[in-house]
Amino acid sequence: MRAGAFSGLTRRVYRAVLLALIVTTPLAAQDLGQTDIASLQQAATGGDIAAQIALAERYHTGTGVPQNYAEAAAWYSRAAQAGDPQAQNALGRYAHAGLGVKADRAAALRWLGAAADSGNPQYLFDYASVLEQDPDSPEALASAAVLYQRAADAGHEDAAVSLGVLYQNGRGVAQDLERARALYAGPAEAGNARAQNNLGLLYARGSGVPQDYERAVALFTAAADQGLTLAMTNLGVMYENGFGVPHDEARAASLYRMGGQGGAEATEPTTADFVYDPRLAPPPQDAEALQTLEAAAQAGDPVAQIQTGWLLANLAEPTQVSWQAAAGYFAAAATKGHAASMANLAQLYVLGRAVPQDYVLAQMWLVLAGSAGLPEAAERGAALATRMTPAQINEAQARAEALWQGGLQRPEDPAGGQP
Repeated sequence: MRAGAFSGLTRRVYRAVLLALIVTTPLAAQDLGQTDIASLQQAATGGDIAAQIALAERYHTGTGVPQNYAEAAAWYSRAAQAGDPQAQNALGRYAHAGLGVKADRAAALRWLGAAADSGNPQYLFDYASVLEQDPDSPEALASAAVLYQRAADAGHEDAAVSLGVLYQNGRGVAQDLERARALYAGPAEAGNARAQNNLGLLYARGSGVPQDYERAVALFTAAADQGLTLAMTNLGVMYENGFGVPHDEARAASLYRMGGQGGAEATEPTTADFVYDPRLAPPPQDAEALQTLEAAAQAGDPVAQIQTGWLLANLAEPTQVSWQAAAGYFAAAATKGHAASMANLAQLYVLGRAVPQDYVLAQMWLVLAGSAGLPEAAERGAALATRMTPAQINEAQARAEALWQGGLQRPEDPAGGQP
């Protein structure tokens, strides 16, 4: 068995700030999600707290504007200082992560604690999660346990799981494996992946329960199917050693790879990696039409540039010359405001094809693609962000904002007219 393969339990990644708002301000009669940026800006500047939060959310998610955590933090700060718990929680999470603002644990705890005073279960959980990360402070761990309990009593599943981890390891509370099992059981039954993995660990080890490899395998499998990478690794241990399943080295190796790569096998770029604008007709395939298309692309026709770049990026056997040509066409269309070309240019920066590998520039173009209306840009950006430092993310967003405010054309329908 791999040494330490069962050791360590994942921490919950912070959830995005909730978009739902109950407002009693002058904008209450409006749907803030549909309010234009200029109106939100005017109301927020005038002190409307709901508008301040809604505007922060736009910048947080990159809805209608380039994603910009610094701008979001500025608006959250104004609402937080006015006493709004949602804004206090969001600002505290930013300060803890160092996104949009300088990383500052003291400030994070201050704002998260203020939000938790509202009694909101999510805010209790977020505050406890940061307190728990100070292993040298028994007082902080004990406080985290109390907060997790309050949130769990209010029905917060992840708080129950995190409290179970404390009981399992005897941190902040006296070790109590039966209590840990009970805390995991309900969320696991409800489909919580962390609870399933952690309960599986108890059965695999025989900790506080009779050892049951088959039960452990079932729980690890359920969690792995939801994408929990630690569960993939733990399931790999079971296959490698034949615990509860037939011995299968190949399956174990595959699970170890997926666990180490965030849940997916590594693949070479395919057509699916590059985005095609669905508003356009499929590009031509016959040789004469392709020659005409490339000539139009070289003459600056945006539709031809989009189509030619996509075709070149998806050649069966691309060369450095074809990658360079694709990069040139994507860049030309991207600077004209074409969202799919922005995402494709970002993909080249991720891969280091025809351009030096540069996650900051890749993220910059994905931020801009999202602002230009490409739905999948947010998911791609979030995946790329896991490989970046907070400083790199902040830099990418600042560059995107500068390009958006300076010369970059706003998105237009490449076929003519507004989309």
